[in-house]
Amino acid sequence: MTSPEVRQKQPGLLHFPGLGHFLVVVIFTGIEIVGLIEWLALSNGGNSIMILGQAYPILQLGAISSRVGTTGFTAIVLALFLLVEHIITQADATERFISGKQFVEILTFSSLESAIWVVWLKLIPVNGILAITFFLVALFVEHHIADNVKKGISFFKLSSTRLVFTGLLVLTISEVVGAVVWVANQNLLAVLIVGSLLEHYIARNAGLIR
Repeated sequence: MTSPEVRQKQPGLLHFPGLGHFLVVVIFTGIEIVGLIEWLALSNGGNSIMILGQAYPILQLGAISSRVGTTGFTAIVLALFLLVEHIITQADATERFISGKQFVEILTFSSLESAIWVVWLKLIPVNGILAITFFLVALFVEHHIADNVKKGISFFKLSSTRLVFTGLLVLTISEVVGAVVWVANQNLLAVLIVGSLLEHYIARNAGLIR
């Protein structure tokens, strides 16, 4: 393999993937943001303020919520948004439709990520330091799993590439900072958006590094 080919397959963490791929990153970042807004609104005991508000009477979501409880319902809602986001992410990274095996893997770590957000929110009033430590470590593990799925390798295989490890750490910190600021002050949604966009931008490039 020639050196130019190697460089093409090993982009830097801030490599610009092209306008088309960048727009896809913006799209699935938007999906995640909408999901998080819905999740937090429902978690705080409010009504759905966006998409689900229209779907409530049609899908009888109120009945589902009463059966699984508020926490369970918000976890399901967030997991569905994350599932859609991660399916698009996987398809964009591999440039092909996902397989059945990949769908199961994506469903698994999407559910895991949803649970992480839910547990983090519950931990905040208990112990702030514990909450942010859990959030950072757990999301780093989930991001590592998601990167492994993109590459078609074992769920829990540790990265042997320092650049990938660094990228996963940076994108995790970016997401955590954005989330912490936003949950503390929901008027600072822009911070969440920037943090999430940077997370997904770096994650796409990290997924191409072997």
